[in-house]
Amino acid sequence: MAATQVLRTAGPTTAIAVTTSSSTAVTITPAGTTQVSYCGFLNTASTPIAISITPVVAGVGTAVTAAFPTAGSSNNTIVLGVSMGTPMVIAVPPLFQVTAIGTASSTLYVTPMVDQT
Repeated sequence: MAATQVLRTAGPTTAIAVTTSSSTAVTITPAGTTQVSYCGFLNTASTPIAISITPVVAGVGTAVTAAFPTAGSSNNTIVLGVSMGTPMVIAVPPLFQVTAIGTASSTLYVTPMVDQT
């Protein structure tokens, strides 16, 4: 594996409206026949966002409700920092759904990506 990876976008950026309730699941679809292996998540708000990523298999996704972990417990969410200048890039399934929740209303930007190194 290369020490440096070069990523390129593999589809359109999706904006997800985030509130204090878990969002409706949004399926992230790459452009054409490109197989996604990474995705960039960008939170430009001044409050954190928690996301849940669920694979879509055979056209069926079973979205998980996004929730912030609480003291003394854990869950399978990823918490995004505030006022991000660059996206957090995460390895993802080839086709997946995202749900998100915030501590205030904001927007989450999701961009599918592939490795081109």
